[in-house]
Amino acid sequence: MSKQTTIILGTIMLTFSGIASRVIGFLYRIFLSNLIGAKGLGLFQMIFPVLAFFISLSCGGIQTAVSRFVAESKDLKKSFSIFTASIIMSEFLAVIASFIMYFFSNVLASFLGEPNCAVLLKYASYTIPMTVLHACTVGFYLGLKKPLIPSIAQVLEQVFKLASLFIFYVIFTSKGYALTPKVAVFSLILSEIAGTVYCILVVSNYGISFFSKDNFSNIFSKMKMLFNVSYVLTLNKILLTFFQSAEAILIPFMLVKYGLSSNSALTLYGILAGITLPVITFPSAISNSIAMMIMPTIADANVSGNKEKIKITTNFTIWFSLVTGIFCIGFFIFFGDFIGKDIFGHASAGSYIKTLSWLCPLMYMSISFGSILHGLGKTTAAFIHNMAAIIIRLLFLLLLVPFYGIKAYFWGMLLSELITVSLHLRYISKEVAVNFSPVANIIKPVIWLTLSLTTGYIFIHIFSGSSTSHSLIFNYGSQFLCAIIISLIFFSFAYKQWQKFKNLLN
Repeated sequence: MSKQTTIILGTIMLTFSGIASRVIGFLYRIFLSNLIGAKGLGLFQMIFPVLAFFISLSCGGIQTAVSRFVAESKDLKKSFSIFTASIIMSEFLAVIASFIMYFFSNVLASFLGEPNCAVLLKYASYTIPMTVLHACTVGFYLGLKKPLIPSIAQVLEQVFKLASLFIFYVIFTSKGYALTPKVAVFSLILSEIAGTVYCILVVSNYGISFFSKDNFSNIFSKMKMLFNVSYVLTLNKILLTFFQSAEAILIPFMLVKYGLSSNSALTLYGILAGITLPVITFPSAISNSIAMMIMPTIADANVSGNKEKIKITTNFTIWFSLVTGIFCIGFFIFFGDFIGKDIFGHASAGSYIKTLSWLCPLMYMSISFGSILHGLGKTTAAFIHNMAAIIIRLLFLLLLVPFYGIKAYFWGMLLSELITVSLHLRYISKEVAVNFSPVANIIKPVIWLTLSLTTGYIFIHIFSGSSTSHSLIFNYGSQFLCAIIISLIFFSFAYKQWQKFKNLLN
């Protein structure tokens, strides 16, 4: 099997698992928002900037470094030794980070401005060592071009998260306990335990003993090699996560300055961070899958000096990101109100989904281009570009949101994504010639989208006149069928262009 075919098959595998895990995650969020409400969802979401920061301290650049070195290595024993070194380094830092987050949870909650977050942070600290193990395992198997393992782990965690939430719901309601954001953290812990057990099982069946003498030979040289690459990535990740955390924490504070009450600001934040953004980023499962497979492939091609492979892969990435993004603009505008009001029970979420849908092409290109830059070894450039984007959003938050409300933050998101994509593409163009076809990348997808949405509109219009149109089951069923029709028509047009790229990749 060619390496190009491996990219396609690996991307398909990761995409299916990504979509499956996001569908399950979608159901999880619907269930959770109904259990604890928008305000409770906002409280739960506020712990993630802190959790992400401590995870970045533990393994910010390790996954990327492991994936890169394993992809470059042709020796299985050496690859496993690199993986072992990453586990030792990351878990040591993870345990320290977990202790800090646990014992200083009250201090951290005071920084968040929400004392109720203290107990949530304390419980969430248990997940850090498990998340780190998962990250190292994913990097290892992606470097080996074996995406099935990360795919299964991804879906397994989401299944356990949803199942455990339902179990907690049954137990709490039967005992008469109040349903608070704690149940969400408990389900998060159980899902991480499931993922950890799975990772340990697959690694133990690799064929090389983790504790063998050969595996630990020259382990310090492997750790030094990983450190030399990962420390830059980790510092970058820590700084990015710090500013992203500041950004997330500032949103409710600036909304209060705009004139909202504390409860209203937290509710709006819950709708934005817990519903709207997860919906908008739902299709990015495809872009993330491509990015995860592209990085080691680009790194391999860069080492061997294969510029043609980098060029073809980059052109395919641009086309795929734009096609997916353009489709999502139309899809979210068409179904935004239904998703927000009917599925999640928040009409404002539907309005935000339609507004932010225009970010989709830029968001998906940013993800893929960032992975290409990492594969080319341009990690510093990618970091600077991402930092510039965050600073822009922070400026909009601090200077404009207190006067114009949440829409000013949306303006900042749009500008930051435009700048990030432009800077990424500029640096990639210095390495390889990028062929951009407006007809193939924009005009054709817009025509396909127009035809598919017109068909969908006719379908909904016909069925809205039915005597059973006010039935809940009928409403959900007709919307679901319409979504399938629109998707099939759009991607049937896109399939021919996909075939052309597939032939080039092969």
